Amino acid sequence: MAIYRFKIWFEEFDDVQRIIEIKSTQTFEQLHLSIQDAIGFDKSQLASFYISDDHWKKGEEITLESMGDDEDDPTATMKDCRLCDMINDPHQKFIYVFDFLEMWTFFIELTGIETKENPKVKYPVCVKSMGTAPKQYDKTAKLGTVDDNEFDELTKNYLAKSDEVPGEISDGEDDEQGGADEEDEFGSEEFGVDEDDTRY
Repeated sequence: MAIYRFKIWFEEFDDVQRIIEIKSTQTFEQLHLSIQDAIGFDKSQLASFYISDDHWKKGEEITLESMGDDEDDPTATMKDCRLCDMINDPHQKFIYVFDFLEMWTFFIELTGIETKENPKVKYPVCVKSMGTAPKQYDKTAKLGTVDDNEFDELTKNYLAKSDEVPGEISDGEDDEQGGADEEDEFGSEEFGVDEDDTRY
């Protein structure tokens, strides 16, 4: 059994990092919970790990809960999937997405492998913490949310205002006014044209 050392950081805040050590035989669910503890989130939302290549392209998904996929090709779940079963590269990378409304995305990279565990340590453990994690629901707070009734009311008001627009703006009146202004500004005399000249 080995001890994996993972470097974990936010996609949007790469200065906020956590270093977590975990047994190779422990599960992705245990890694998931340790990440939440390390950043101070409340663990109440769904999450997924994605096996990644060196270019941070998502591959196979490992979900927190079964989503009722095809029985012939089920998606792996965190509690049933050990880390050692999904790691075949000494610098293995994962993408971790937590809360599919907020879409908190983390990059995870295997940075070290120890062959002996510390008997005094309870794994997984966060061995290093850098930077203060953002508030869990900060994105929603910034964008603002409304309930169903508020959304219906906003939609109704928006449609009502949209119906009023044609009556408020008259392109014809603007064009006629604009034409009159142009005639006043550039009168026929200025161009040497006699209004009584009927040669045309």
